[in-house]
Amino acid sequence: MPEKSHMEPEQILVIDDEQSIRDGCRQALEKLGYTVHEASDGTEGVKIARDVHPALAFVDLKMPVVSGIEVIEILARDIPDIVQVVITGYASVMSAVESLKKGAYDYMPKPFTPDQLRAVAKRALDHRKLTIEARRLREEKREIEQNFITFVSHEMRSPLATIQQYLEALEMTAGACLTQEASDIIDRCHRRIQNLEDLVEHWLDIRRIDNGTFVHERTPLDIVAVLKRSADEMSHLCKIRGIHLETNFSEGLPAITGDAESLLRVFINIIGNATKYTPADGTITVETDSDDHYVIVRISDTGAGIPADKLPFIFEPFYRAGGKENRDRTKGSGLGLTFCSRIMEAHNGKITGDSREGEGATFTLLFPR
Repeated sequence: MPEKSHMEPEQILVIDDEQSIRDGCRQALEKLGYTVHEASDGTEGVKIARDVHPALAFVDLKMPVVSGIEVIEILARDIPDIVQVVITGYASVMSAVESLKKGAYDYMPKPFTPDQLRAVAKRALDHRKLTIEARRLREEKREIEQNFITFVSHEMRSPLATIQQYLEALEMTAGACLTQEASDIIDRCHRRIQNLEDLVEHWLDIRRIDNGTFVHERTPLDIVAVLKRSADEMSHLCKIRGIHLETNFSEGLPAITGDAESLLRVFINIIGNATKYTPADGTITVETDSDDHYVIVRISDTGAGIPADKLPFIFEPFYRAGGKENRDRTKGSGLGLTFCSRIMEAHNGKITGDSREGEGATFTLLFPR
């Protein structure tokens, strides 16, 4: 259904089997300029809602034939942008919780005053506008990301490869004539170009995750086996930096369903990040656990930690929380944790970060059993 002009009055539906309630709601809401539709039962209310797509519906819980809970479920499914408020004389905590679980936004027991009704209506409609605007911004952000990925994949890869070839040709041509200073400059150029190539590949990986082509196969996995591989690959770097890498794997963990290679990259990425912020003689710990719903992986370090004001943004693209003291170690694309988050989403799992500045950080990964 096309978006309504902002000049048109908002449409509100009142579904209640009491005529006096419907009349009172109409009078109170029309004073604010809303267009009000009425229905005396759930079946009629669902039909009207499907016809006019109201922004807001007030739904009585106790109605004959089709209950308010059923109406809430149907409207939440059929009209995603609708905001629903329960009105009932049979107020109870259980009925309120049930209606909210099914898709209601708010709960208003009878009797209520016209001012209370208007206040709830305004709050619900403001919530709807914010929800729609947030969705629009997310879609715009995703479109910008996709456009940028398309740009870097087509416009940057070829020039970077060409520059790299020119530098190699320069080294071969100049040979022994290059001074040490010139050689150092060329080496720095190689490193910067490699950083850009890594950035491009990270973006392309994230695009492949989003379109479902990165995680190639999902098979039953022993998560401990994958974690052992990641620990083995990172042990040499930890040894060089004087960091203790410890593992504590639970026995008898249930298998998960996933792609081993993509999860290997996730674990290596998180352990690698930990090495950047953990000082010599610090410790990185990789451990597993499980509960009734998830297989749990925790990767902790005793490093610098993440400031509380930066913690909510660590999974955002290009965001890096490293301070000046870690500048040499924390160079990177700023996409590593974004990659990890997207891979976890592709596995129907989730990743969270917890930290206190100066006390290290812990990343918890939850995999559905």
